[in-house]
Amino acid sequence: MRTGTSSPKASISHPYLTSHLCRSSGKPSQIYRMALSTNMAASLVLFSLLLLHFTQAEELMSIDGAPSPSPQAQPIDCGIACEGRCGLSKRPNLCKRSCGSCCKRCKCVPPGTSGNYEACPCYANLTTRKNARKCP
Repeated sequence: MRTGTSSPKASISHPYLTSHLCRSSGKPSQIYRMALSTNMAASLVLFSLLLLHFTQAEELMSIDGAPSPSPQAQPIDCGIACEGRCGLSKRPNLCKRSCGSCCKRCKCVPPGTSGNYEACPCYANLTTRKNARKCP
């Protein structure tokens, strides 16, 4: 606060008000108006991203609230998939039988003749009564 001056400009003593108000008219300065418009633009961007997120989530849900099937949920031919999986097996009939039951449950068979269980986690998680892997 200035002492000894009697001008009307010195009557505003609060630092926040002096930085954001024009000293001549007492109205918000251009900097203050730009900050408001920047905040408004940022709010609009965040709101539009939120709206986009909700519309995409709604598209993934069906009318009854259950997730809709993914585009990859096409029926698999378990016979052909298991023939490829069990092609190099020492016991192909046993392999095809267990692969077929796993395929019917999981609706997928990992690619290749062995391994690749990350492609079909359900197939990898099925076990026998003795906790051995059920699916070849």
